[in-house]
Amino acid sequence: MRIKIFRWKAVGPLLLLFALIAALVILFAEPVARQTTEEVSTELLGTQVDVGRLDLLPREASVDLGALQVADPFEPRKNLIEADRILLKLNPQALAEKKLVVERFALQGMRFGKLRKTPARPVTGDGFAPKALRAVRQWSRQFDVPLLQLTPLDTIKSLVLNPTQLGTVQAAQGLAARTDSTRRALEQSFMALDVRGTVDTARALADRLAGTDPRKLGLDGTRQAIQSVQQTLQQLDQAQRRLSGLRQNVGRGVKLLGTGVQGLDEARKRDYAFARSLLKLPSFSAPDIGNALFGTVSVDRFQQALYWAELARHYMPPGLLPRKDAGPDRLRAAGSTVRFPKARNWPTFLVRVGQVDFTIADGPLKGAYAANVQGLTSAPALYGKPMIVTARRNAPGSVIAGLDVGAVVDHRAADVRDSVSARLRGVRLPSFDIPGLPFRIAPGTGAANLTFALRGDRLLGRWSIASNEVAWARDSAAGRPNDLEQLVWRVVSGLKQLDVKAQVSGTVRAPRLSVRSNLDDAIARRLRAVVGEEVAKAEAMVRAKVDSIVVGRVEPVKQRIAAVQTDATKRVADEQARLDQVEADLQAELKRLTGGLAPDFKLPKIKL
Repeated sequence: MRIKIFRWKAVGPLLLLFALIAALVILFAEPVARQTTEEVSTELLGTQVDVGRLDLLPREASVDLGALQVADPFEPRKNLIEADRILLKLNPQALAEKKLVVERFALQGMRFGKLRKTPARPVTGDGFAPKALRAVRQWSRQFDVPLLQLTPLDTIKSLVLNPTQLGTVQAAQGLAARTDSTRRALEQSFMALDVRGTVDTARALADRLAGTDPRKLGLDGTRQAIQSVQQTLQQLDQAQRRLSGLRQNVGRGVKLLGTGVQGLDEARKRDYAFARSLLKLPSFSAPDIGNALFGTVSVDRFQQALYWAELARHYMPPGLLPRKDAGPDRLRAAGSTVRFPKARNWPTFLVRVGQVDFTIADGPLKGAYAANVQGLTSAPALYGKPMIVTARRNAPGSVIAGLDVGAVVDHRAADVRDSVSARLRGVRLPSFDIPGLPFRIAPGTGAANLTFALRGDRLLGRWSIASNEVAWARDSAAGRPNDLEQLVWRVVSGLKQLDVKAQVSGTVRAPRLSVRSNLDDAIARRLRAVVGEEVAKAEAMVRAKVDSIVVGRVEPVKQRIAAVQTDATKRVADEQARLDQVEADLQAELKRLTGGLAPDFKLPKIKL
């Protein structure tokens, strides 16, 4: 009997199945990988990512990406970055463990800030990136960036104020309620103290002993009298301690009411500013003018830096704590996936070294580029080094004559530290509108600098632009400008030099912004020279109007506070004087009973 090693009837269909699988992989692996790359990158970055081409090179363990576009999350009509080609060299061993470790990558044809053919789709959902984008936009709204008010002076005629709009009135009502509450609490404390009862008892004992003769009392009577005096002195000492506690309570209450009175003065200053804003008077303060002109564009720069820092903190967490992610979609019990990082193991994602060196020979972006990325990883504690990014360019005569970028992202420990600095020279600065005015400024070619650092929750950022080729334009659709707008236009339109410096500091929850420019003093001087006298009259009218409403509400409260302070202080002093007097009388009687000996003298016990 012949033994058949192969069953050819079964091998044929099996080979056909393998061939079908290979064909499916060849036809659909790269399109599926490209689509997956776009979806994952879009979700991670919070902005639309398009990949025009993706080629898998299995023999070289490499991926070749082409026509990459990353939209700007803050400007959907522009691309943050474009690249003609990106070549990624992967680590095969880590890839076998389902981990992406990029040994090296190369980038060609990089461009920045190019207009998109179609606006990017907004990224929605409950992912971290969309939430972070909404959070930083909300963060930027907390800055009180004023508008440069240039209302025609002939409209400043009258001011109508509603008392309920004034913070001083509201604060006075609240302080009056606190004053009444403090007065009632002090009254209850005086009643609970019951100093009068203790003083009356001690006074009665002192008066009774004053009419006795120690020689007639005998030893036993004298001993009982001394014990009565000592017990009463102990009661007086306890009353003294209670009175001392009440004195401290009175001091705290008086101090809080005094703080409330100071708060009324601060509230009145805010009401002056509120009433002034209703008249839309021009400000002569150079810092106010700087914030009004360039505050919005400065906040835009800082919020972008904060957004990318928040993404880095989320995707590059410190330590080796477990990471919890949503599990795959299932009909039942989708659950979550928890990853436990292990020391001396591959991170889930790692770019060890990324170098970009290329040259653009022609066109506006011609020049030599050099960039370096080290340690971009999802587990900084495993990698053990901070991520470092550097980029340089030197191309005099091009759109960007010089570029120096450096960033350090250190998330190895819980005390995370992020910092970035960018210095651009000979760059065409973007145009922007002046908030509140029908003006648009085109800074032209100049220099721009940005530094931004996060240390835990504390931040410090500086942004500056400088140019000698400034051009100004007026919005014709805004109608005919009024006299003050024409005045400011005459000031700024003749200036060809621009120098703006902005700084943000404080914490993420409570940031502070300050902006200064070379236009501030020039505009302030012209406004002060032309309309200073009229504005001064209007400001005096504002203060008088606020005072006429506030005085009638504030003065009675101040008088009530003064009465509570005086009455409480006097009652404490009176009670203290009564305690001191009766204690002195008892001490005198005790001294008389003991024949001039120490007040704490104890007679020996005599057995009869």
